[in-house]
Amino acid sequence: MHIFISHSSKDAETAANLCELLERHGNKCFIAPRDIRSGREYAEELLDGIDHSAAVILLMSENANHSPHVLREVERAVSKSIPILVYKLEEVALTKSMEYFLMTHQWVNARSDESYIDILRFVDDLKKQICSAETSDSITIGKHTGHRHIVPAFFCLLFAVVIVFGIVFAIHNVRNSNQFALVPGDTVTFGRYNGQSIDWRVLKLSDDKKSAVLISANVLTMKAYDAAEGGTYNRYESVDYWSQDSEADTDMELQILVRGNNVWGSSNIRAWLNCADEVVNYPDQPPYAAAMSEHKNGYANEAGFLHDFTEEELSAILETENITKSNILYDADTVTTTDRVYLLSLDELQWFDDAKISKLARPTEAAIEQDESCWWLLDYNTFHIEESCWWLREPVDGTSSKCYLVNSGYTEEVLRQENVGLEGFGIRPALTVDLRKFAVVSTDSESAK
Repeated sequence: MHIFISHSSKDAETAANLCELLERHGNKCFIAPRDIRSGREYAEELLDGIDHSAAVILLMSENANHSPHVLREVERAVSKSIPILVYKLEEVALTKSMEYFLMTHQWVNARSDESYIDILRFVDDLKKQICSAETSDSITIGKHTGHRHIVPAFFCLLFAVVIVFGIVFAIHNVRNSNQFALVPGDTVTFGRYNGQSIDWRVLKLSDDKKSAVLISANVLTMKAYDAAEGGTYNRYESVDYWSQDSEADTDMELQILVRGNNVWGSSNIRAWLNCADEVVNYPDQPPYAAAMSEHKNGYANEAGFLHDFTEEELSAILETENITKSNILYDADTVTTTDRVYLLSLDELQWFDDAKISKLARPTEAAIEQDESCWWLLDYNTFHIEESCWWLREPVDGTSSKCYLVNSGYTEEVLRQENVGLEGFGIRPALTVDLRKFAVVSTDSESAK
């Protein structure tokens, strides 16, 4: 019997063990990424794997519960009336969508000593049902009642079933096509950070509608753009550069040593944003807290921003060639980088106007909890400003350590300029998603109609 194993990539080891058990007992399993054929579309292969399966075993964990691609696999199985066995790896409060699809399906607790026996029993019972149904059909088709044959009645019934499923499938496709018809300004969910799913706003679509530029709907974290390259903010070789008219204001190389480098290509924040590993390799001075202005919000020991994205999500992020201004120390006026994740430039702020969405953004609750500087909290308690300033990748002309930020809305000024070693300002990542590889779904009610 063919069985589709639905799981989060974070539970790959458990899924592989279950696959080995099932195949050892004479079953054929479809499990990603093992059974994704080379050169084929990932999503298409998954759908084919589900469609040709007699059952789906879902490894339910917190990761799977919040995985958009696992939800789509479950929805596909339900739409095809394929039995689902939920193998519960841990206690999970199901999302509303998961609860809707799984409320009538059988569950097995992984913590039970007989959990694997229960799974094999489920598979065996299903095999018996299939064999029984096939035998019954064979007998019915061969029977005669007088001179009348029951085959025509059987095919009439089969035709009716095909028509009903065709209608259901058509409705399902129409609903999905409406959901995937994104427009600038829509909100979509993609990836995870700080233990939460990330909401994004659609900034722009490619002309062929096959890719979309997304920016996080909220400020996701408070971080310095870059660390003081000398290792201590506004101090180098026992000399203090905190005074307003210090040598660091005019000596551009010294400015980088004590306040950080504003060149996007070598910045700490670029290295962190583009890393999916648990350990980030920084090109120069790592962003330790000691190298920040208030010795807080260091992120040298934090996993890369992309660490909690699924393999399917990572494969859908397109590399973007960014041309960014360099600083006063560079011979060239611009620096060209290839990024999966990036901060916006000044020119790219126009995308907000084109999409008719606000540039202002509030921090997530997780970002506020993570922020040791408490700069946002101070502004909120003092001025009741809910929005946060957030970094752009654009250097300020005539400096080597300042970049532009989008302001919080406290004044009418849209932009402000700050040294990149200041750690209490927000990060709003941007990225480009290939919609053919990962169908992000709008969460906006108007778009879902």
